[in-house]
Amino acid sequence: MEDRIQEALKKYHLKIYNIYRARGAFLLETDCGLKLFKCFEGTRNRALFEDKVKEHLYRIGHNNIDLFVRTIDNEIIAEDSAGYKYIMKNWFWGEECNLKELSQIEAAAANLAKLHNLLRDVPFTKEQMEYSVSDNLYETFNKRNRELKRVRAYIRDKRQKNEFEISYMNYYKDFYEQGLLATKRLASSSYPSLINEAVKHRMVCHGNYNYHNIIMIKNKAEAINKTYVPPGWINKHPLTITDLNECGKSMIATTNFEKAHIGLQITDLYQFIRKVMEKNDWDILYGSNIIEAYDRVKPISKGELNMLYILLLYPEKFWKITNYYYNGKKSWVSTRTIQKLNSIGEQNCKKEVFLQKLESIL
Repeated sequence: MEDRIQEALKKYHLKIYNIYRARGAFLLETDCGLKLFKCFEGTRNRALFEDKVKEHLYRIGHNNIDLFVRTIDNEIIAEDSAGYKYIMKNWFWGEECNLKELSQIEAAAANLAKLHNLLRDVPFTKEQMEYSVSDNLYETFNKRNRELKRVRAYIRDKRQKNEFEISYMNYYKDFYEQGLLATKRLASSSYPSLINEAVKHRMVCHGNYNYHNIIMIKNKAEAINKTYVPPGWINKHPLTITDLNECGKSMIATTNFEKAHIGLQITDLYQFIRKVMEKNDWDILYGSNIIEAYDRVKPISKGELNMLYILLLYPEKFWKITNYYYNGKKSWVSTRTIQKLNSIGEQNCKKEVFLQKLESIL
């Protein structure tokens, strides 16, 4: 391990037994349990906001989160002599949520609802409130719609179109109309009152609640099995276990709160549903069960359900592909990007069926 990383590690009250390379980080077996250690490239204010969110959860008994490990000087960021910054977080033995496994998906939805129940009236400072409120959704939709029109005009005026551009023009009309309809519906929704309520009660969204950040915790017997590999591990040799929490039932850890912010918590549920549904060809069973599992723990109001419909109606994935294309190298578009475009185009009819079912209960 590089000397500068060793230097930073000395700033913690830990005895380290084993160090493994992971994706963009190091996993540490220590006398205080499993930790994740990595470079930090964000701002201090952003880290302090994230820390406030996780400390709030921890204080009220929700411990399965990647709480920051503080240095000897009680700081959440460690800095070496060259000025490089690092963070260390609690980590967990387990595997990422399987988006093909309905029971895990339902458990993850219930876990999100539990988080949302706890993440209200978080004691932020005035400054933290000022810089951590979500963007205005109506302005975001309008901006994206303008970008879609701009890219469509650019492609339309090209004499020679590549495979991506031909497919794009075929799908554009349907997706753009969805964008306009979602924007119109948002304008007549209860969005203003919902966002005001969220700010008033300092309701926090995770901001990136997807399967990468949902760890299904394993028990000790499973963890010591040499065929078992924690998420992100590169070293696949047998593990030396130093400190594992026994757990008689399946539990979930929620990690990576870097994008946490004050806003409509239903946006977290939307992001989770969209990811799951895209992976499962918009199978109505998955979407319905997610909503029901969430609603059993945190009842969804009519206004929130309407917002969920609007968010799902808006063609966010199509906009993301559009944005990626327009800001990238247009002379050559990767096969993967073309596949993504065709996939959402082919799934659009099934998505509309799910939206019709959702709209029927509004």
